[in-house]
Amino acid sequence: MIILFLTSLIITIILHEAGHLIVAKMCKCKVIRYSIGFGKPILWSKKIGETIYQITMWLLGGYCELKDELCYSRSKTSFTNLPYRKKFYISIAGIAVNVITGGIALIIGMLLYNNALMYFGIISISLGITNLLPIAPCVDGGYILYYPIFIKIWGKKKGILYFAKASEISFKILLWANVATIPIMFFMWKPAMILWKGI
Repeated sequence: MIILFLTSLIITIILHEAGHLIVAKMCKCKVIRYSIGFGKPILWSKKIGETIYQITMWLLGGYCELKDELCYSRSKTSFTNLPYRKKFYISIAGIAVNVITGGIALIIGMLLYNNALMYFGIISISLGITNLLPIAPCVDGGYILYYPIFIKIWGKKKGILYFAKASEISFKILLWANVATIPIMFFMWKPAMILWKGI
């Protein structure tokens, strides 16, 4: 059961960050790093084109590092200087991938009575929707909502600086909160199966 949970979570993360990566490149935004996992040690790393692709030991997370994502820049390929609509597309892409792939997996799993696909679908949709909620500046939904507010109030230079600080603080808080809620996500399987059998 734990293997199914971890596998579902890692695949969900890979797909989520791939959504950001693909749309960022489509929007002509330079992607510095695509990472499955946080921190070090790095188990595998390879630079392809302008982007470093890596896998770290701590697989329960990941990120897509965009050029000058949270700092003022004059570069045309930096995330900071993209029109807001492109920033929105990049931010929402990971969520969309999770909800779509999770929905497909859940439907196929229900039709085939495949518990693994159903479980993956539930995890993927749950994480996608959670990421959409503007609970903090560091999540995708938080960026979509709060970033333009910070820029409107403090201007571009100070707004980006303050937003970066808020994102850093909220990321640390959410990281520990997520670690605490992993057991809850793991046990989501039983009530989901009870609901499915009751339908």
